[in-house]
Amino acid sequence: MNLIGCISINHKRASVELREQILIEPKDITAILGKDSESFTLNTCNRAEIYFRGLNPDDVYGLLSELSGIPEESIRDASECLEGIKAVRHLFMVAAGLDSLVIGEPQILGQIKDAYRDCLAADITGTFLNKALHRAFRSAKRIRTETDIGKYSVSIASEAVELACHIFGDISASTVLVIGAGDMASIAAKRLTSRGAKKMVIINRTHKAACDLARELNGVPLPFESLMTELASCDIVISSTGAPTHIITKDMMETVMKQRRNKAIFIIDIALPRDVEPDVGKCYNCYLYDIDSLKSIVDRHFSNRKEQASKALAIIETEVGNFEKWLDALNAHTTISDLFSLVESYIQEQLDTMSLDEKETAIVEKTLRTSLRRFVHRPVSFLKAHPGINYIENTRRLFQLDEDYQDRHKR
Repeated sequence: MNLIGCISINHKRASVELREQILIEPKDITAILGKDSESFTLNTCNRAEIYFRGLNPDDVYGLLSELSGIPEESIRDASECLEGIKAVRHLFMVAAGLDSLVIGEPQILGQIKDAYRDCLAADITGTFLNKALHRAFRSAKRIRTETDIGKYSVSIASEAVELACHIFGDISASTVLVIGAGDMASIAAKRLTSRGAKKMVIINRTHKAACDLARELNGVPLPFESLMTELASCDIVISSTGAPTHIITKDMMETVMKQRRNKAIFIIDIALPRDVEPDVGKCYNCYLYDIDSLKSIVDRHFSNRKEQASKALAIIETEVGNFEKWLDALNAHTTISDLFSLVESYIQEQLDTMSLDEKETAIVEKTLRTSLRRFVHRPVSFLKAHPGINYIENTRRLFQLDEDYQDRHKR
């Protein structure tokens, strides 16, 4: 099980200042990948993670330091390094939203799937991580189906709206500016509408995207060049873009606050890297909240989902156990044994459907065993001659040796 490792830089140990400086793309990891190694990279607003097999963690830390410009020691202090079963369990927890700032957030699964598609396109994943990721998706789906952890729509974006409502009470008379039109901004805008916001302006660099979202929510779309003007007149700002640098700076807000005559403005920045320069919060009557500022609100909601989280953890343990069984069986000897076990199960299934006397049963059983063993002779011979991981995994998938493994052996 120590084949898989994970380095996680997340909201539990790393500040937003550090997290926003670390971004690792699939193409970046190829510099240290060898012939038999593989990797999966994940970047979200709360984490940067690298899952790997066949790599030395020291090499991964060195690469992270090189890419971010942050001293390696600082990254080590702010990260978790997990190996074996702990790394796999962590992946399953992340996919299910159980390791998120907001417990049970549904957006993380989509982000992992998007990251997986990128890694597949870069050809950096392999047999082990592919299986682990598919098992993680399966676990997350079971948790959504079998528990109520996802009953209430929760996410960083929705909690940002709850913060705005907590500050203003009734937001129906407030002018709200949403910057961005991606998933997080869209969730925030929809939540604002459901909480009574009537005056909403949506700004995005791609104006069509702003128009589409505004049309859906009866808001007002404006071009990105209108940002300064709208900052001077709105009450609440929620920003979530993919900009690589700050789009709202302290100098900008000092000018805006003069135009506002220092009327209070609340800015909630849920982007990573952050959209708003941290020093903006130093401007008089300008109240700035970032992702880490939402933690206290999130903590109040945790107890409401604690019971469901316990059920979800039980599902994860079951799925992690299934992954361990697959891993233990990933050798030629076990696979060949499972093939012959499959043959025996088919023979018994056929005999169970027939009404035969003892002599007839013996004849039919002998005939079936001879035929079926002859059928699997070629794959068995091939595996003996070519006991490679890819051949073993393809054989197990072709004959579905893992999906019905437990049921067959129970019988």
